[in-house]
Formats: sequence, structure tokens, C-alpha cells
Amino acid sequence: MIWYALAVVAAALVLFAITFYVALTVKNPNPKKKRKQTAVPTGYVRAEGGNIYDENGKILVLKGVNLGNWFVQEPWMAVSTLGKWKNSVYGKKYKNGEYTQKRALEAMRANRYLDEEKISELNRLYIDNYITEKDFGNISSLGLNCVRINFTCYNFTYDGYEIDENAFIKLDEILGLCEKYGLYVILDNHGAIGSQNRDNHSGNNDTFDLYGNEKNENATKRLWRYIAGRYAGKYKNVIAGYDLLNEPRRAPGKFAGKKQFDFYNELYKTIRAEDPERMIIAECFTFPAHGVNGRRYGWENVCYSYHIYNLTPFSERFVVKFYRAMHNLMRYDFPVIISEFSEWSNEKGWRQAFEEFEKLGWSHLCWLYKSNKYYYCRNENKMNCWGLYELDAEPVNLYTADYAEIADKWKNVTTDKCVKSTIYYIYAKRFGGEERDEIR
Repeated sequence: MIWYALAVVAAALVLFAITFYVALTVKNPNPKKKRKQTAVPTGYVRAEGGNIYDENGKILVLKGVNLGNWFVQEPWMAVSTLGKWKNSVYGKKYKNGEYTQKRALEAMRANRYLDEEKISELNRLYIDNYITEKDFGNISSLGLNCVRINFTCYNFTYDGYEIDENAFIKLDEILGLCEKYGLYVILDNHGAIGSQNRDNHSGNNDTFDLYGNEKNENATKRLWRYIAGRYAGKYKNVIAGYDLLNEPRRAPGKFAGKKQFDFYNELYKTIRAEDPERMIIAECFTFPAHGVNGRRYGWENVCYSYHIYNLTPFSERFVVKFYRAMHNLMRYDFPVIISEFSEWSNEKGWRQAFEEFEKLGWSHLCWLYKSNKYYYCRNENKMNCWGLYELDAEPVNLYTADYAEIADKWKNVTTDKCVKSTIYYIYAKRFGGEERDEIR
């Protein structure tokens, strides 16, 4: 029986190896050596024939960072807490439940020292300070050309449904700064109402109630309709694309599939009714095999996105090749953006990732620009560093702290305070930026 089991395992490994080799040798839909270097200029960033072109019709590879923990704080890097805080490991629960954006809002509303006006003021204070103009200048000076802005429905609506037009004033300001510093922007819907994945980074892990819930689906369409309409014809050389949903799942703990792509198609049509020109990004979470070929929907000007977090014993080079193999097997004739990836403090892994992405012409944005040392994933062997920079900001209790205490904490989360550089030097060495600890 043991020998039979070993034979089955061996046969499976051989089959995997053969499949992997064949996949790598399958003709790439758009090999680099045959890549068309120019396209008809449209004034917009555009996905066409497996490549991304800039507004002037020249090949564009987006290289950048995610601005996570800004519009939506996440539990492993938050500067806020819902109870007694402590250094955490991914998946642990906190005193009053795992931190999410939705629970944070509820905690502030339950705080006897705060009312709605003070809550709004504090949220603005945090967003105004966590990322500032200096950060955009710093990212640009590092040799990068793109930022991915991660938001949820709670940032631009009242409780996920009614559009809050005033909330977009700050986004307008951000887009202006990105234009000033020559940065493209990907607007990433990190969390839809009801949650597309029931993960804490969607802002709400209480429910998995987006798909099939007409009210929530319509609210998500309404938000994208408003965004597409607001920026149609504007920031043409700034907004690279709209990332429809971050890391969607077909069920909690399960990877994505046709359910998500059918809803993507609804969002695609919603956006195209307002803006026929902007590039749209569809995420296959987590592997290319979890996607559906958008040609069946008649999509154009679409880019596919993958996230790579290598927690395997294999090298980063092998893992990227594996993604390429699956992409080839699926015959996706769409360009690729690795919209999230990290090798933490593994400098060799970073170097391999950059080399492979460059060979393939894949755009890439690391997760992330800035983390907080009190609340990020820690693992002695692997995950000991998230951001290019690391805050040293003790989280504040949103249930019990008064206005002044929260304000004092949140106005001191700028990158030039309570911060040290971590993997910044890796990016500086790769892209020619200036190696320095301070932001100026």
C-alpha cells in the first residue's frame, strides 16, 4: 500500500513537471521580441494586444507601490486598535474582535467622546497625514512611475451605499499631486459593500454578501459609475486604470472563478457606459487558472492582475515562471499587472522578481509603501518586513481614547516622523533612487 501511494505521488510529480515544462514552452501570446513598440496614441493608458501603452502610444511598464493602510487601515499594520493591542500574527483575533475598517467606524461611534463631526475630522486628519505630498515626490525620485490607491466603499459613501461627493475632493487633490510628480494611478476597489471575500482587508469580515445581493451589487455598480463619470475625460495621463475588485473569492477561503468574472462583466459595462477609454483591470485571485478569458465577454482595453506572495520553498524566479506558465496555458491575450507582491526582507527574492518581470514586460507594484511595526505579520523565517518604510506608531484605542488623544496619534503618522527605512534600499539600488532614511 505504501509503495502504491509513493508511486502515485511520483507519477503526480512527473506529470506536474511535464505540464510545467510544456506550459513554459507554449507560445506566449505576445513574446517580448515581437512586442509592438508603438500603438495609435489615444491620450489614455491603454491595454491592447497583450501590451500596455501610454497616452502617447508607447510601451508602458508600470512600476510602483501600493499605498495600503491609508484609506483603509488593515489589522496587521493599523495605527488604531479596538482593545488592548499587542504585536500580532496574521489571523489572530483581538480583544474586541479582529480589527476591520467597519468595526473601527463602529468603535468610534460607540466612543462617548466622539460625534459624527469629530469622527469625520479625525478620519480626514489621518488621511491628510499618513501620505503627503512629500511621499509622492519621494516615490517619483525613487524611479517609480505608479501608485495603487486602495479604497473601500466606506471611504466614498455613507455606510457603503449613498455616494459622498465631498469625499472625492481629497482624491481630486491626490490625482493632482500625482500629475505633478509624473505618477500614474490605479484606483483599486479594495472592499465592496457586503465584502467580495470576507477578508479583513475588505473593510468588513462579518459578511460575504456581495454576489447575488441586488442591493449590494447595485451599490458597487453605482460607486464605479460615479467614479467613471467623475473622471471621464479628466486626468487622462494620470489615471492608468480601474481595478474592479481586490482579491475576490467565490466563497470564503476559496479562490475566485466565474462568479467574479460574471460580476466583473457587469462592472465593465457600467464603467464603459460612462467612460469608453479608461483601462480596466480584472483580478484573477490568486492564480491565472482562477480566471475566465474576457474575450467571451467581448472585453477590450482590459488588463489581468495577479498577486504573488511566495510562501513556498521555491525560489521567486520559479514562482514567477509558474504564473507565466499558467497564463500561457489559459491563453489570455491580455497584458499582466502584478498589482501586489512582496519578498519581505529577502533581497535575493526581490532581485529575481524584478529580473523575471523585466523579461516578461509585466507591470508590478509591491505591497507596500509603509507599514507599522506594532501590527504587521511576523515570522522569523520569512515575513518580517512589509513596507519600504516602517512606522513606530503605538496604536490608539478607538473605543476609549478622546478626540485629543486620537488626533495626537494620527497627526504624527507622516513618513518623516516615527519611521525608519526597511526595504527602501532594495528599490533604491534597483531603480536608481537616492538611498536615504529621511523624507524631505
